[in-house]
Amino acid sequence: MALSVHIAGHLKDYTGASVEMELAEASDVMDVIRQLDAKVPGIKDRILDEHDRTRPYVNIFVNEVSIRDLQGESTRTQDGAVIYILPSVAGGMTFSGGEAP
Repeated sequence: MALSVHIAGHLKDYTGASVEMELAEASDVMDVIRQLDAKVPGIKDRILDEHDRTRPYVNIFVNEVSIRDLQGESTRTQDGAVIYILPSVAGGMTFSGGEAP
């Protein structure tokens, strides 16, 4: 059985518009990221910092649970796991007229 990896936000620009990838197996989240980087060179640098820690604006979930609430990048994965990689989105507010409240 495989792992399913869903990539959202601006990171999908690096995957050639593919937002879902299958991996045959991976032992943990770090292994998932390394395998993704082998398929999509450079994506690891968008997900991890220079210390191989998840960047603060990137959220990674294993079966809908944040790795920040688990063992971080060392979180184990299993066959059939669903991994979500979701960069945070930030922006300003727009107003239809007048002054901001």
